[in-house]
Amino acid sequence: MNHSKISYYAELFLYPIVVAALLLFDLASNGVALQPRWLLAAAGGTLLWTLAEYLVHRFLYHEVAILKQLHGLHHARPSDLIGAPIWVSVVIFLSFFVLVASLADLQTASGTTSGLLTGYVLYLLVHDAVHHWPLAGQSLLQSWLRSCRLRHVRHHRGPPGNFGVVTGVWDHVFGTALAPGRTRNA
Repeated sequence: MNHSKISYYAELFLYPIVVAALLLFDLASNGVALQPRWLLAAAGGTLLWTLAEYLVHRFLYHEVAILKQLHGLHHARPSDLIGAPIWVSVVIFLSFFVLVASLADLQTASGTTSGLLTGYVLYLLVHDAVHHWPLAGQSLLQSWLRSCRLRHVRHHRGPPGNFGVVTGVWDHVFGTALAPGRTRNA
């Protein structure tokens, strides 16, 4: 679905606030001392995000009929502000939080969800950058984003592959990485 700029970028403002709130909740619960378990859970959640990003993109957006059709709009018009409504991600992340809290505890749920949200925000930023930002400079960040852009362009123009946006690690693990020369003309 096409979004206005406000609705398209809303998650970039909402989720850092949620992460900060979860961090403050943990600090307040532990006498203003950040617990190593929360930090490990957050790091694990961030790493888990990279796998979730790959799996959702590969198997849901490219295999499930209705999602494939909607995702196809993004492939057809990659510069448009196309995405799911914010309530979809809110329901998914809230459900994840509740599941982890019921299986473990609030601290683990808070840390892991914070890590997932951090990974998701990074994904949103990188995906926006590869489609909309000028990347002509030579800074380390611009070079890394340029490599992400080139990998993602191969995803849009090539055979199925390069499903990771932030990282290509899972594409290498699962054999879906596209070599630089494997694209077709758009």
